[in-house]
Amino acid sequence: MKAIFAIFALCLVAVNAGTIAQPPVNYEGMVDDVLNEMGQIAKEAAVALQHAVEDIVLDPLQQVDEAVESIEALRAESDECVAAEDERVAATVDAMHREMNVCGVVAAKTSAEIMSDISAATQQLVFGGYDVLTTYRKCQNYKNQILKKTCYANLTVKATLYLNSSRKSIRTIRESTNERIPAVVNDADACTHTAAESAVLELDNIHANIDSCIAKF
Repeated sequence: MKAIFAIFALCLVAVNAGTIAQPPVNYEGMVDDVLNEMGQIAKEAAVALQHAVEDIVLDPLQQVDEAVESIEALRAESDECVAAEDERVAATVDAMHREMNVCGVVAAKTSAEIMSDISAATQQLVFGGYDVLTTYRKCQNYKNQILKKTCYANLTVKATLYLNSSRKSIRTIRESTNERIPAVVNDADACTHTAAESAVLELDNIHANIDSCIAKF
């Protein structure tokens, strides 16, 4: 962010080019710093989203798998009692998978929208920075001082617009990282865990029925 303000400030000074001695300015380095920072934020957002989705899916699946394995362990005591509940177990697990798929579709759609916004914001920074640098290099090439000053005035306008749009892009990326991604995670987490809890409750009832069946033998 400091680099953007630096570009803006130096462009304002540049309006007086030809009347004030200007120190060498590394515009390329400043724009690169902005883009590298935003690229890192976008990358971290994508990684955080990926890891969160994995945790949201794996944890509830493990809960259901453990409940199914607990039922399967009873087969050693009475294959007949367990077999009598096989269809019910399969139906319960299938229903849970369908509910989790719905959770996944919603989370995937929202996640794709978030990453699309991050991509658009990052592209704005890239193309905006390129435009500022292109104009700056053109200004440097002018020999006529009047044209040079006019060019630097145009550069100031471009840098100001870049500053304003960059603030919006940075806000979009940071909001995605700090607010929108956690919201997706929380919604998806609640959705998948609700599906898993319902399945585990049904599997516990099946387990109890099998226990009763075994006790009769």
